[in-house]
Amino acid sequence: MKKEFFNKLRIGISMAVILSFVLPFVLSIPIHAEEEPEKIYYGLKNASAVLDNINFTDVRNSGTWAKEAIYKAAALDIVKGYGNRVFGRTNYVTKEEAIAIIYRVAGREKDAQLAAEALDIARDIEDKKTYAPSMWSDGYLRLAANEGLISREDLEDAFSAEQSELGTGAFLRRAPAQRQEVAYWISKVLGIEPVYGQQKIFNSFRDWSGADPLKIPYIEAVLVENIMNGEGNGYFRPTGFVTREQIAQIIINADKRILSLLGYEKRMGTVEDIRKEYDFTGNSHVYINTFHIRNSNGKLHKIVTESADNSRSGYKNEQGGAAIRSTDTDLIVYKDGWVGTSSLLKEGDRIEYITTADGTVRYVRVISGTSDTEYIVAKIKEVNPEISTIKAAVGFYLEYPDADMDSISFDFRNSSGAVDTKLVYSNIVKVYVEGKAADIKDITPGMDAILTVQDNIITVINTLDLRLREQGVVSGIVEDNNPHLGYITLYSEDGLRMEGSLNRIKTYNYSNPEEVTVYKNHIAAKLEDIEGGDSVYIKLDQNGAIEMISAVDNYIVKYGKVISVRSGLINVAYDDGTQQILNVDENIPIVRDKKLVDFDSLKDGDRVKLLLNITDKATTLKKLTIEGDEHFITNIYRGVVSSVDDISKKMVLQNLEVFNNGKWERTGQKGFTTLKMSEENKFVYNDNIVNVRQVKELLAGSSAYIAVEKDYGGSEKAVLVSVKNSKDSEAPVFSDSIISSTAGNKGEFTLAKEYLNISYGNGTIIIKDNRLVTASSINSEDRAYVVANRSYDDGKYYASVVKINEKTDSNFFTIYRGRIANINENSDFTLESYSELDGVNWKYYNTPRTFRITYDTRILDDEGVVGQRNFTDFGDSSYKNRTVYVLSNGADAVLISTAPYGDINAKGKIYEIVSENEGDSEAVEGQQEPQGFKLQNAKVYDSQLHMWIDSKELEITLLKNSIILKNNSIVKPSELKKGDSIRLIKKDGNRTGDAYIIFVD
Repeated sequence: MKKEFFNKLRIGISMAVILSFVLPFVLSIPIHAEEEPEKIYYGLKNASAVLDNINFTDVRNSGTWAKEAIYKAAALDIVKGYGNRVFGRTNYVTKEEAIAIIYRVAGREKDAQLAAEALDIARDIEDKKTYAPSMWSDGYLRLAANEGLISREDLEDAFSAEQSELGTGAFLRRAPAQRQEVAYWISKVLGIEPVYGQQKIFNSFRDWSGADPLKIPYIEAVLVENIMNGEGNGYFRPTGFVTREQIAQIIINADKRILSLLGYEKRMGTVEDIRKEYDFTGNSHVYINTFHIRNSNGKLHKIVTESADNSRSGYKNEQGGAAIRSTDTDLIVYKDGWVGTSSLLKEGDRIEYITTADGTVRYVRVISGTSDTEYIVAKIKEVNPEISTIKAAVGFYLEYPDADMDSISFDFRNSSGAVDTKLVYSNIVKVYVEGKAADIKDITPGMDAILTVQDNIITVINTLDLRLREQGVVSGIVEDNNPHLGYITLYSEDGLRMEGSLNRIKTYNYSNPEEVTVYKNHIAAKLEDIEGGDSVYIKLDQNGAIEMISAVDNYIVKYGKVISVRSGLINVAYDDGTQQILNVDENIPIVRDKKLVDFDSLKDGDRVKLLLNITDKATTLKKLTIEGDEHFITNIYRGVVSSVDDISKKMVLQNLEVFNNGKWERTGQKGFTTLKMSEENKFVYNDNIVNVRQVKELLAGSSAYIAVEKDYGGSEKAVLVSVKNSKDSEAPVFSDSIISSTAGNKGEFTLAKEYLNISYGNGTIIIKDNRLVTASSINSEDRAYVVANRSYDDGKYYASVVKINEKTDSNFFTIYRGRIANINENSDFTLESYSELDGVNWKYYNTPRTFRITYDTRILDDEGVVGQRNFTDFGDSSYKNRTVYVLSNGADAVLISTAPYGDINAKGKIYEIVSENEGDSEAVEGQQEPQGFKLQNAKVYDSQLHMWIDSKELEITLLKNSIILKNNSIVKPSELKKGDSIRLIKKDGNRTGDAYIIFVD
C-alpha cells in the first residue's frame, strides 16, 4: 500500500515537472482573437412602432417612383404622415408644411417650438392655441419671417383668422406651395449660395421667364446641386405646385447637406455575418441579433438589435389588463420596394446605413446583393439603340455605386488595358449625366461611367470624370487559343473582320505558358479557360511575348420561343424569325423566377432569354432564362366572328363558348363579346395564314376557335384564331391517348381507343403545359382532348384544338399535420409528432419532424398570409403549440396553414362558383376571391366501410387558409373553374362546411 502511494507520488512529481516545462510554451502560443469592430451601433428603440407609423397604405402597394424617398424621409422623422398610416403622397404640400419641413431638415425644430411658445405666451387666454401642430406651425412661420423667407405682410396674412377673406396675392398658409418658393426656401435655410451667373435655368428650361426674378438665383442654386430638376421635357414649372411625394424626393436629394445638420452620418457596407444570441437569465427573454458589416473603408462595424418577450414578467397595461408588448431595438430597412425590420437583411446585402451621434441606426437601405449586382467602371465605346446594347472598355469593378474614385488603386487586371465588352441595357435603364436624370441618347462614345449590371443587363448608367491610365497593351477578340502550342490569335481591336478575310487577325506567343498570369472575368484563371469569342487584353514583355492576359465573356442576348425540347437539345425560334438548335449541357445555368432549375423545367412553348457566345465557328449557349407566365394560354374559345378592327386590334364574337375539361360551355356572356388581339395574333383558314382584310371581307360570320392569353392588366387577348370551314362538320370531342405522331408542322397523329388518324397543320391550336406549342411537342402516350372537324371533301378528320393534359403526380407535395414544438426564426420549425396524408387516410407517427423555412415558404392563418418575421414561438402571437398543415418538398416547407383539423374526404364536380364578383367572373385586382363553390354528383368517403357514399350536392365554403392544389401547384381560389372535379378534406359529412384541403383532378 505504501509502495503504491510512493509510485503515485513519483508520477505526480513527474507530471508537475513536465507541466513546468510545457505550460510556458503553451501559454506563449498566440490565440487569434475575433476582429475588433471599429464601430458598434444599435437599433432604433421601439422600431416596430415606428415601422407601423411609416408603412403607409397609400405608398406600400403603389408604383410611385418616390417610394424610397418617402420611407427614408419618414424614417428620419423629416416628412411625416397624416396618421393612421396615410402619407397623402399626391396631396399638395401647403406653404406652412413646406416651411416646417425645410426648417426640420436643417435641425431647427427646437427653434421653431421656442418661437411658437413665445407667440402663445403673448396671446390672450381666449386666443391661446390648444392644438400643438397648429401652434408649432406658427413658430415655423415666425422663423421664416425673421430670416427673410417670407415678408412681414406675409406673416400677418398667415396669422389672420379669416384666411378665406384675404384678397388676391395674399399669403395663405394652407395654400399649395409653388416650386419656385420651395427652391427659394431650401436655398435660404440650408445656406446654399445663390448663383447669379445662371446657366442651367436659362439653357435647360423654356419657362424660366415665368419665374419670380428675385428667386431665379436660388432656383439656379438648387438646380446646380440637383436638389430639384425639371420635368424632363424642357419645363421647370416655377409656379407649379409640389406634392408630398415630390417634397420627400427633394429633401432626400439634399441629403449631403441635411444629414450633417441633423447630426446624422451616411455609411456604406456589406453584411458579412448575422449572429443570433438569446438571454434567458432575467424575467424577460431577450433575443439579440448582431450584424457584422464590412464598411466601405474596410473596417468592421457591428449593428446590434434586440427584442424582449415580457410575457413572463407579469407587467400589464393598467387600463385594459393586456400583457405589455415586447420592447425592441430594431432597424427600419428598405429593400426591393418594401419597408420592414432587420429580418429583411441577408448575408451579402450591400447597404447604406444612417447613424446618429449616440450610435443609433435610424435607417438602412439595401442597395443590392453581392451575388446579383456588379458595378463596373468603363469607357463607353458604342451605343446601339436598335438592339439596346452598349459596347464598353471595362476598367475595374467597384463594391458600391458611388465609391470615392480618388481612393481606387489600379492594377493590371482592372486598369485601362480595357477589355471590350458588349452588354444589353434594360428598356427602362436609368441614366444620369453629371448626376442629373437623362436619357440613353445622352450617352456618347468616350464617356466614362459606372454601369450597374444585374444578370448581365445594365440597369443604371452614371457618368463620371475618370481618366483611365495607359498600360501599353494589345486587345481584341479571341479567334483561337492554343496554350499547348503556345499561341493565341485575336481579331483586330474593333473586333470586326473585313469581308470575311483573316488579314486583320494577329497571333501572339506564350514564351512560357506556366509563367503567364491569367484572369477570366477578373478572377484568377487558367489559360485553358480563355475561349473563342472572349474579349481580351494582353500585356507583353520587352520581347513581345505574353506576360499577362485578362479575358471577359463577350456574350449577346437573344429572345425567342422554344419549339421543342429533347435530351440535351432545344430548338428555338428567335424573335427575328430565324430558328436554331442549341446544345444545353449540364453546366449551363437555367433560371426561372431568379432561381436555378433543372433542364426538365424547360417546356415546349416557353419564352426564353438566351445568353450566347457567337463566333464564326459556333454558337455556344451560356445561360438560359425562362420568362414568366405572361404568355400562358388561359382559355380556348369557340364563337362566330362578327367583325374585326385592325386599328383598335379588337374582334367582335357571337355565341361565345369556352373549352373546359373537354366540354364546350357557354360563357354566360349574352349577345356580342369584344376580344382584344395581341400584336402577334394570326388568323388561319384552310391551313393558310390570312390577313385581317381577308377575314373582314371573306370570313365574317364564320365560326372560329380562338386561343387567348392575358395581358399585364388581366385582359384576355387572342394569339391564334383558327377559322372553321363552314362546309366541314365538328366531331364530338375525343378524350384519348396518342399512340403515334409524325414530326413537322404538318402531319398526323393516331388516337389509341378510337384508333383514328387525325391530321394537324397551321390552323391547329395545340396547348401543352398551358403554352401554345407546335406539333413537334406531341409525344406518344400524351393524353389529350381533341376537337376535330371532318372534311366535307374527303371525309378525313383534322384537328382544330389539341389540349394535352398535364401528367399529374399525386406525390408532388407531401402533406403533414402536427403541433408545433418550437420555431427557429427564419430557419426551421419542429412538430412534436405528426400525421402524414396517404390517399384518404392519415398515418400517425409519434416522433418529432423538422422542416426548413426557405425564402419561398408561405404561411397562412385565419386572416390570410403571414410574414415570416411574424412566424415565431414567443410573444402574444406565438405559433408554439398550434396545430398546422405542412406541405413539404423534402425537408423544405412550401406552405404552412393553420386550417382546422379535418379527416372527412368528399368529392364531386363544381357546378357553381360562389363569388361576390360581378357575374361570377374570375377575380382580378381590386375584386375579392371566390367565397366557395357548390358540388354536384358529390360523394363522401366512409372510413368504416372503405367506400364512397352518395351525398347528392355539397355547398363548400373557402377559408383564407384553405389549401388548393391543382396541376401540381398551389393555386388561388380564382383558379377553380366550373366543371373541375375535386376531392377535399373537411370537418364532417354534412352537406355544408369549410374546405381545409382541396385537390383538383
